Formats: sequence, structure tokens, C-alpha cells
Amino acid sequence: MAHVARRHCVSRACGLVTALGRLLRDEHSNSPQALLERSRRPGRSMGSFARALEDFFTRHGLALPTDQGERLAAGRRRRRLDAVPDPLRQAVTAFDASRMRAQDRARRAGTRPRSNHTLETALATLRDLAHFLITERAKDGWELVDVHDIEAFLNTLPRARKRRLTVLRQFFRFPAPSTWCWSTRHAD
Repeated sequence: MAHVARRHCVSRACGLVTALGRLLRDEHSNSPQALLERSRRPGRSMGSFARALEDFFTRHGLALPTDQGERLAAGRRRRRLDAVPDPLRQAVTAFDASRMRAQDRARRAGTRPRSNHTLETALATLRDLAHFLITERAKDGWELVDVHDIEAFLNTLPRARKRRLTVLRQFFRFPAPSTWCWSTRHAD
């Protein structure tokens, strides 16, 4: 109670303590980690109650932090992938999966993984390129892209050229699945 009273107004603190009382009286486990998981609201925000519990439990070493940031990042990546036009989505999805595995490996190895923001920015660049290729260049396959298409795309936002070019280099160096190949795509 003292924890929330120091951080919230009286009515808000009373509401948080009342909500905690309801969780403690239900039939589920009352361990700090279980309370924290049950206190989360569905959707993009975990809610102020869950944030207050997380702050208290993690500060006192009673529970591990939630994965709210990771959930939000996964949702942002999913929205960017869903915005890539269908003919070009498979390759971008494979690229994203590869980068997520690399991020996980870096975390486990204790090295510096790419941030979620970096991964999301790369997906946004590829989404924009895919839209550009389909709408401006009438190309619906990665194998049809040439240097002139990339130059034209980079010229749409000259100030972001360096960052976008870095992402595009990484993407086009990525090992392409056999389905990208012109011969298998047009073999029928």
C-alpha cells in the first residue's frame, strides 16, 4: 500500500489496492508472478494496475518483468509485415524471421542484439520498397528488381538514403528461398 500511495493519488491508490484484493481472493495462485500475469489487461497496454504491480514486484526481486515490450514489438512487426503486398511478403517474412533468430542468439550469447526499433525500421523500409515496386515500377517479384529501381526508391526520401540503403543491402544479401528464383516461379 505504501508503494502505490507514494506514486498515486489517494483515490487511485485505493483502486489499485482494491483490485489487488480481488486478485488475492480468487481461486488462482497468489504468487507474485501469477498475480502479475493475471493483472495484465489484454491489448496493447497492460494497464496501470499491472504496471504498478510489476514495478513493486521487480523492485523487490519477487517477480520477473513482463514481456510487454516484446509483445508490443511483435505486434508492430506483424502490422508492418501484413502491410507488405502479397507477391513480395514471403521474402520479407523470411528476412524478419532470420533477424529475430539473430536477435535471440545475441541475447543468449550476451552480445548486443539489434533493438526492436532497428528491426521495425528495417521492416518499414522493406514495406515501403515493396509498395514502391508494385505501384511505381509495376514489378511483383524481387527477382525483377534492378539497380534503377533501388535508385529511384532511394531518391524518394533523399535524407533517409543512407539508412535505407543499409537495410536494402542486408535484405538483398539475405539467402533467397528457392521460391524467389525466376526459374521456379515461372516454371509452369
